[in-house]
Amino acid sequence: MDSLKQLLNDFLADQDQRLSKRTYNDYTNVISLFEDYLNSYAYMFLPEEEQDNFEEKAIYGEDNYCEMYSIDKLSSMQIDEFMTDFMIRKVMAEKYLMKKTATVMRRFTKWLKNNNYIDNKKFDEIYSTINEFKDVLPKVVEFSDLLYDESIKNEFNNYNSYEEGNYAITKIKQGKLWVKDYMEGKEEIGPVVVPKKITDLAVKDCFVYLELGKKGDKYYIVNSGNVYPL
Repeated sequence: MDSLKQLLNDFLADQDQRLSKRTYNDYTNVISLFEDYLNSYAYMFLPEEEQDNFEEKAIYGEDNYCEMYSIDKLSSMQIDEFMTDFMIRKVMAEKYLMKKTATVMRRFTKWLKNNNYIDNKKFDEIYSTINEFKDVLPKVVEFSDLLYDESIKNEFNNYNSYEEGNYAITKIKQGKLWVKDYMEGKEEIGPVVVPKKITDLAVKDCFVYLELGKKGDKYYIVNSGNVYPL
């Protein structure tokens, strides 16, 4: 059975025959990042005894995940983590790259099915995972950038008190957000006053680290982190 490394290489070789140079470069970039993710983190989805075996081999540099395993060790959960965590937290991908990531992963999944590497059930699982996030991820990246710009504008203002935490967005109205601590389940906080362009992009139930300054009964963003879909 071909290794994941071989499958990724074969996929890119096939795309090279039909794509423009610029588009092919986008494909190679995404596949390279996906391979980096698999080699670094995919082993955590293995059974515990296999994790130990993988770690022992990886420590001594004998092999990496994509060389050791084949398509049977690729799952929709790994695709989910690659798109919603690795690309945001590690790569800090911009909107363009997020869009390309969804496009390339969809094409790769179709290629696997068309070449009989995965059955219909596995195709449906992986493809539906990609589709779930293909539109929201570029949006949350742009949303994250706007939150950061807003925090720069507000950070040196004077406030009566401050709150900080990992917040889920619970309610959105024009120019106002309401949030609730994602980790501790405290009471809802709001309204958080923001420009209309932020609430136009806001996604309910995504979560983000925020530091909020309170003035009167309103809150303002004074620091922010990456935005993640739940």
